[in-house]
Amino acid sequence: MLEIEPIPCREDNHGSRRTEPVSYLVVHYTAGNGDTARDNGRYFARCAVGASAHYFVDKTRVVASVAEENVAWHCGAASYRHPHCRNGNSIGVELCSVLRDGQYAFEDETVENALALLAELMRRYEIPVERVLRHYDVTGKVCPAPFVEDAGAWQQFLDRLEEKTMTEEAFAAQMAQYLKALAQEPPAEWSEEARAWAEGAGILQGDGTGMRYRSPLTREELVQVLYRLEKGESHGTAE
Repeated sequence: MLEIEPIPCREDNHGSRRTEPVSYLVVHYTAGNGDTARDNGRYFARCAVGASAHYFVDKTRVVASVAEENVAWHCGAASYRHPHCRNGNSIGVELCSVLRDGQYAFEDETVENALALLAELMRRYEIPVERVLRHYDVTGKVCPAPFVEDAGAWQQFLDRLEEKTMTEEAFAAQMAQYLKALAQEPPAEWSEEARAWAEGAGILQGDGTGMRYRSPLTREELVQVLYRLEKGESHGTAE
């Protein structure tokens, strides 16, 4: 479990209790150079700035600024790129940044902590990776700059996030869906003669769902096919 340090934000920097369920997670950056989560938490607790985020993340800790049940002012705009994500139905997560050769970047440890936090939020609110967005995706603002200026880095971040949230149950469900779809695919024309022979000889008999020609073959099914083949050859017939 990720340890989170609470530093409550000033009440005039965020909205009241949310009336919509949390459906999106929005990633931001602080545009600082070596600032910390604690620095940001204390700043928003002390100063009236009319903006806020639920969490700040750096390479050593996560700070909770606005309670999840309250609306943070982190992705509001006069116009939006995204049709649905708004302050009222999202959680805002700010990553502390550094400057390297004039470009903003994230420390590796900050990214790891952000992945852990986001994965926990995704599980808690049942949010798929498709609903983890950049501020840029919501309003068009170049934020978080390291993930906007390098779209490949953002995709890699999402891929790693998806790996972290893939439970055994989710994997099993996805695999079952994949195998079901595979079983319904029609066989290729080049195997038509062989299929007719195997079915006619009773070597392949299928099941209640059909012949499943495009499905993987288990060892259990393989020995059954070999048994039918051997039995048919030994007795001159095939069932």
